Amino acid sequence: MAEHDRASGPRHRRIRGRELGANEIARAALPYLSTIREEVSGVRAIVLGTGDGIHVCSLGMGGPEDAARLSALNSSMFGVAGAQVQLMGHPDSAGGETVVAVTMPGEILIVVSIVYEPVGNLLLCVSAEDTQLGMAIHQTRHAADELAAWLSED
Repeated sequence: MAEHDRASGPRHRRIRGRELGANEIARAALPYLSTIREEVSGVRAIVLGTGDGIHVCSLGMGGPEDAARLSALNSSMFGVAGAQVQLMGHPDSAGGETVVAVTMPGEILIVVSIVYEPVGNLLLCVSAEDTQLGMAIHQTRHAADELAAWLSED
């Protein structure tokens, strides 16, 4: 499906432009989000937010309020997971290598971190139905790594 078809379809896509150059981050991220949607079967929604919970951009959410809420919840969930990882004796793993996965009957939710100094870090969240957890984690981490590399280029 062409990019312009996706934008006019029933799935929500919003670029936020009020915080810390988030509009530029959104423009950079949307192709990577689209790649995840194409490569991971069953993707329901993808949300990119800052580590402190600000929505940057999303695909597949019901509306901007839901995307903003999920961004805030992702921040909280990732923070709790990071604290647990550190408590378990892995202080170096609480950042970019940590993957938070929530499994529900027939659906998974994955949150990974992308280090991006201007905002601290970004959190990439993928929700998918009827797909393999390992494949979804691999594809999400791969897209996050590619986005991080692109964002760090001079």
